[in-house]
Amino acid sequence: MSTAMLYYLAWQEDDWLDEVLDRFPEVNALVPTVKTFEMLAEQRESGEVKHAVLVLNAAQEQERCREFLQLCKTHAQMSRDPLYMVGLKPEEEEAWQEAYPNAKIIVITGFAVEFDYDAVLARMEIDLEGAH
Repeated sequence: MSTAMLYYLAWQEDDWLDEVLDRFPEVNALVPTVKTFEMLAEQRESGEVKHAVLVLNAAQEQERCREFLQLCKTHAQMSRDPLYMVGLKPEEEEAWQEAYPNAKIIVITGFAVEFDYDAVLARMEIDLEGAH
C-alpha cells in the first residue's frame, strides 16, 4: 500500500465513486462506520498511510456521517486530513460547512453530466500529492 491514500466513504456506489476510481490509481472505498474509522486510525498511527484525503458522500445516512466525522475530528492525524464532502443538496451546504469549516463541500447544481468533476478531482490530487 502506498503511503498516501484517498479514502472514498459512502453508503452506496455513486457517480462520485466512478469518477474517483477513474482518476486515482489507489482508492480505498469504504462505508463510514466506527469500524472503518478504527481501521483508518490504525493505518495512520502505524505509518502504513502517512497522508490521506477523505472524500465523504453524505447524501445518505447523514446522522451516521456526522458520527463518523466527529470521530475523525478527535484523531490527531485524521483531523488534519483534507476532507471533501460530496452528495449534498444546495440547501444542506451551509449547515454542513458551519459544522465542518475546514471541509471542502462540493455541491452539484444542474445536471451531473455537465458538472466539472475534473476540476474537483484535480484539487483532490493536489491535496493527496501535498504530502510527498
